[in-house]
Amino acid sequence: MSCNDHSSLLEDIKNRKEDSIRESTNNPLPKPIVLSGKTYESFTDYLNSEEYIELLKIQEEATQEYQERAKEYFKSLDTDNQLLLFFHITNMIYQNYFIGSGSYRALLYDRFGFGPESYTIGMDSGMFTLHNSISTPKENAERFEALMKFLNLDLTKEQMISANNYFNNGYDSSNHIKQMFSKQQIMNFEDPE
Repeated sequence: MSCNDHSSLLEDIKNRKEDSIRESTNNPLPKPIVLSGKTYESFTDYLNSEEYIELLKIQEEATQEYQERAKEYFKSLDTDNQLLLFFHITNMIYQNYFIGSGSYRALLYDRFGFGPESYTIGMDSGMFTLHNSISTPKENAERFEALMKFLNLDLTKEQMISANNYFNNGYDSSNHIKQMFSKQQIMNFEDPE
């Protein structure tokens, strides 16, 4: 299958899905939209346009420029100020998620005191992704308990500890720890002569 045939097939599948969604929800065909004086048949057409691709390129360049400026600013500080900044930012994140159980917006608006302009900056910096991946020990315990309840498993205490280790850490060290505590250390005393 050639690249053009593949693209044509993907376009046909996308159009069929859009038609199916419209039919199943009784939505009419999209009305043309006008952006910056140019008419597009639908928002999907705009997302596939050269103008939108150019906008994405400009946004990516602006993000890279902002990232470079932030990096240069951080490097311009002496080590003590870098450490103060590092401590403050990481402590605010810790306080928000582990002490206050705050949201992404709470971190930006309540902890840091920023306005709405910070929302996108946090997304571009990766903080929003971090927010979505942060979970407290309490949240992990609740998820693990829900999983065990759902699976309806009858495990021994040792098996439950191992399962919890795999769930939270991706590995189980309980056997190693058990061996350390249950075995006696053997000492070899040799005659110095």
